[in-house]
Amino acid sequence: MKTPLRFRDLPRPDYTGGSLLNLMSSIIRARHGRSPHAPLRGLPPADIRPYKKVVLLLLDGLGSTQLHRFILAGKGRKFLALHPWQNITTASPATTAAVVTTLSTGASPAEHAILGWHLHLPDLGMEGTILPFVTRTDTPIAPPDFPLAKYLALPAPLSTIRGRRVLISQGTIPTSRTSMAMPWWTERRSFQNLDGLLRQLRAFARSPGRAYAYAYWPDYDSLCHQYGPNGRVPSKHLTEIDALLARAQRALAGTNTLLLVTADHGHMQTHTPLNLATIPGFYDTLATLPSGDARMVQCFVRPARVKKFLQLTQTAPLLGTSVCVSHAEILRSGLLGPGKPHPALSNRLGDFTLFAAPGHAFLYPPALSTYKKVKKGNHGGLSADELQVPLFVVHP
Repeated sequence: MKTPLRFRDLPRPDYTGGSLLNLMSSIIRARHGRSPHAPLRGLPPADIRPYKKVVLLLLDGLGSTQLHRFILAGKGRKFLALHPWQNITTASPATTAAVVTTLSTGASPAEHAILGWHLHLPDLGMEGTILPFVTRTDTPIAPPDFPLAKYLALPAPLSTIRGRRVLISQGTIPTSRTSMAMPWWTERRSFQNLDGLLRQLRAFARSPGRAYAYAYWPDYDSLCHQYGPNGRVPSKHLTEIDALLARAQRALAGTNTLLLVTADHGHMQTHTPLNLATIPGFYDTLATLPSGDARMVQCFVRPARVKKFLQLTQTAPLLGTSVCVSHAEILRSGLLGPGKPHPALSNRLGDFTLFAAPGHAFLYPPALSTYKKVKKGNHGGLSADELQVPLFVVHP
């Protein structure tokens, strides 16, 4: 019989001064803004304040474990292996939708209530995929005239910083509906590839005045999902990123620009799927589809079926491969971060949350879905592989 996992034994983000939330506090305070959160240990606002420009470059999916493995293999000789980096934690859920929102606002997941790639939106009667702004069956969440900024009501300490606030991202991301619901960006710039990203960073650094830029590169994360974080293809792409960072450092020279390079989460190599739709009776206990991510799933349970739901979590295949945590315990634990809870937080957080054991990932497809394979790399859960990310501080 498998030994049950215990929630209290799982790693947590360090919101007291060692997380991306604290990094944002350091940046915001350094640019004369207001943040309710503690600054990052090792990077106080005073260390950022003297620079004319600040660039935060996010490499989606690059966890500390992956970076450490890459460097130990003798790679990263152009930038990644040449510069010291600080090991910090991301926020929870350790997934792009939640963490990018924290980086775009300066608010914790508890404060902004974007809790995963798939988000429970009971007041709209659906489960939504919030960043592309579609439902689980790929239809638009709402019509074009829906006031999304008002609906999301995102708190934004980032909006209090002085000077220009520039969003630099790939393709249509800067002008997507969810991105446009963050109106505090004073400029939005797009690129298609690594060369385009470099051109945008160079142009920003050489522009007049004091300014802050948040730049985002998504492709490494996509490759880790497809091939796994241990795969050769992601490693090859990380070599390309290493060369890009060296070029960026040279391009920023002489511009009084501080370059900060980090990630939103790491990846867990996955070997075992846990398809919730194929567990007899499991979906019958739910009021709606689960939401969340592959390694952290929010379950909204019918009151009359709570006993059956809990029984299923304590039998195969979930016993020993997942841990079930109640709504109240999640809130009590502080896992979603400090701050004033968003008004929608309680409704978007599941009655119970399932966390997958290392090497495991959940599938929770809608009816008649043809996608039945789990990705080789996943994130969103509570493991060091997912929670620990690097931070490079590159002075001009």
